[in-house]
Formats: sequence, C-alpha cells, structure tokens
Amino acid sequence: MSSSDVSYVSSSESEAAETEVEGSSNSSGHETSDDETGDAYANEPIADEEWLAQHEEERKTEEELEKKLQNRLSGAEDIKEWLVCIVSCC
Repeated sequence: MSSSDVSYVSSSESEAAETEVEGSSNSSGHETSDDETGDAYANEPIADEEWLAQHEEERKTEEELEKKLQNRLSGAEDIKEWLVCIVSCC
C-alpha cells in the first residue's frame, strides 16, 4: 500500500458524518407511517366487561398484598401478627 492509496479524514469531518447518520430521522432504513401503528394489535380481541372486571379485581388484590408486605417491611405490622412458627417435637 503506497501513501497515495491512503486518504486522511480530519476528525471534524468524521464527527460531522457521524452526526448526520445519528441525527437522521430514519437511520434504521425502515419507514413507519402513522397508519401502520394502529394496526399492530388489529387482530387482538378487544377487552370485554368480564375481562375488565377480572383485571380490576386482580389489580386490587395485588395492591392489598403490596400494602400488607410494605407494612411488614416497615414494622407497622407487628411480627407476631404474621409470623407463624411451627415447632415439631421429635
């Protein structure tokens, strides 16, 4: 390789090229229109009243459990109220 085969690029030119690529609005090469974004779940069933009621019940149960565990962790609930020790005799 001779010195005439090597081309030198200044750091500012290199940074400008990187900025151009990073700053491009479509650097991945995949175009997504606004119309396509709504179609992502088009084949999924819509939640009905039964599912919503079940989901809300599960959410409430999880919230109650989280509150209960937070009270145990913070010491707001006495350890004697929730700790069960099983002593077996041999």
